Amino acid sequence: MLHAQLETVRIALRMRWHDSNARGWHRPVFRWLAYIVLLAGLWVALSGRLDGLFLAMGIISATAVLSVTEAIFRPGDPVGFERPPARFSWLAGTVFRLVIYFPLLLRDIAVANVHVVHLVLNPRMPISPSLVEFESPLRTEASNAVLANSITLTPGTVTVDMSANRFIVHCISETMRQEIQEGVLLKRVAHVFGEKVEVPKLRNLTSAEEVKW
Repeated sequence: MLHAQLETVRIALRMRWHDSNARGWHRPVFRWLAYIVLLAGLWVALSGRLDGLFLAMGIISATAVLSVTEAIFRPGDPVGFERPPARFSWLAGTVFRLVIYFPLLLRDIAVANVHVVHLVLNPRMPISPSLVEFESPLRTEASNAVLANSITLTPGTVTVDMSANRFIVHCISETMRQEIQEGVLLKRVAHVFGEKVEVPKLRNLTSAEEVKW
């Protein structure tokens, strides 16, 4: 039984490593190198040690973890999403814009924190919770994932569900709902990933029957 499972993992890894359709940075070798460097860097950052044996253990551990997760969790093609461009220039530009995006997100989080504190401390508790649904115009899995997490990280809004391009978001007040309706985060994420989008219309969900998982 164990031998059969290991053989399945080996075949899956071989198929992904020898993906003849992969181009540019989509090639497995580049993805693996990037992940191993990131995981090994995290290993060093958390341990604070730079001796050779410890670094070697970190690289071996990163490779082992990546091997298992690639075989189990990574699909061949994300269902319902487009593959991002394979050009290295696109990847470099996206990483650069993502670095700029994070401080803007932190600023939005700080502003939203002040808004939520105001709602909590106001004796009248002027909250107006709502559940809204919209179809994301973003085309790639990564851009939708960044949008979903950005919404959740911003106090006052939570991504309740993301199924392919369908988002369900809970908003604590009309102000936060307006932010989602204007597509502030959506337009920024679209810019990071080089996508041109139109802000979708929101639909209010008023009953449990409307929330179809």
